[in-house]
Parts: sequence; structure tokens; C-alpha cells
Amino acid sequence: MATVRLSTKEVQVDDIIYMFDVVQIADAFEACVATTDAAHCELSHRPVAKRPASAESTEDGSRE
Repeated sequence: MATVRLSTKEVQVDDIIYMFDVVQIADAFEACVATTDAAHCELSHRPVAKRPASAESTEDGSRE
């Protein structure tokens, strides 16, 4: 699974962006997904929010 660190508190795994309120939790989540699936890591290192990565490309407000 592809993992990208977008910021100190945001980690993208495949098509989902996970947001954390503490950098250390984001670090632990990123390390966890390197060895197991994201669903398991969500239980151990809870994000405060998550959103689809595709929302990044539709934030200009044009929805047709």
C-alpha cells in the first residue's frame, strides 16, 4: 500500500488521508502501516479525522 507523509500531522495511505492532532501519533501510524494494514493501525493510532484523497482535486468548488 502506498504511503505518503503530506505534513507533520497528515498521512495518506492509498486513497485516504488520515489527520492526527499529535505528531507522534502520526509517526506511529505511519510506521504501523509500513508493516500491516491501515484498518488495524487505525485502531491502535486513532486519527482525529480522515478524508478521501480525491477531495484534494475537487476543492476548487466546481462540481458539474
